[in-house]
Amino acid sequence: MIPEILEKYKKAGKIAAQAREYGKGLIKEGITVLEIAETIERKIFDLGAKPAFPVNISINEVTAHFSPAMQDKTTIKEWDYVKLDVGVHVDGYIGDTACTVRLAGKDELIKCSEQMLESALPLFKPGIGIAGIGAAIENVANEFGFNPIRNLTGHGLDQYNLHAGVTIPNIKIASEKILQEGEVYAVEPFCTTGAGFVKESEPALIFRWIADRPVRSAEARKILEIAKSEFDRLPFAKRWLQKRFTQFKVELALKQLLAVNSLHPYQQLKEVSAKPVAQAEHTVIVAKEPIVTTRV
Repeated sequence: MIPEILEKYKKAGKIAAQAREYGKGLIKEGITVLEIAETIERKIFDLGAKPAFPVNISINEVTAHFSPAMQDKTTIKEWDYVKLDVGVHVDGYIGDTACTVRLAGKDELIKCSEQMLESALPLFKPGIGIAGIGAAIENVANEFGFNPIRNLTGHGLDQYNLHAGVTIPNIKIASEKILQEGEVYAVEPFCTTGAGFVKESEPALIFRWIADRPVRSAEARKILEIAKSEFDRLPFAKRWLQKRFTQFKVELALKQLLAVNSLHPYQQLKEVSAKPVAQAEHTVIVAKEPIVTTRV
């Protein structure tokens, strides 16, 4: 990897880690998820980077892709499993990291997700097969007596690309993919007391630019340009639009843009048996000594 690019990945990872730890300190009983998300995103800008995606704050059986809208009044409760997922980019080079916070105390489910992650990270060396990584992650879940989320994976990272190419399974699979030096991955195991699968759920609160296509609404055309240029074609929150346009105009524009397949909606993902889910995540660069960019 070119040294300048490596440094940008490291910088993004460092800021993502700082924002994650800062966000953990914000999680208190009674605080709204809206206040947490907004405060962390401001912190990312203050630290000299941009969000690679909206801060996700997914609670209990909501596993991923929840970022509050401006009118959201959801508050944190003592027994909630709060999954805080933070993405940062520096010139498009991404650090992606997550943790699970439970004010009532870290329990075995959270410890399991963290150990699943730690079992995988040392394996990100050139020549290692991803099948073995998935098996290592699943084995930890089995040892704890929990189920991994079978239909969620880690993912490759590239410049301005949050889901690039190869996925990293959280279970044992048949795969011939071998890791190559310099590849970058977000590794994010999830575990649950439930069935171990997620399903898509409405409403979508996060979107991403796909393509420029003609639409009638002037606001829709403007939002499409913002999504492509200002948001760097990376995922953005409905909330970000609600600060700039009226609620009615946002709803109408999103409806038009989705109808012509100009935007990709990220549906909320919920555990199918409505059981709590824990998550842990780091970004790692494949090397003889794997480089984890999102540790504190």
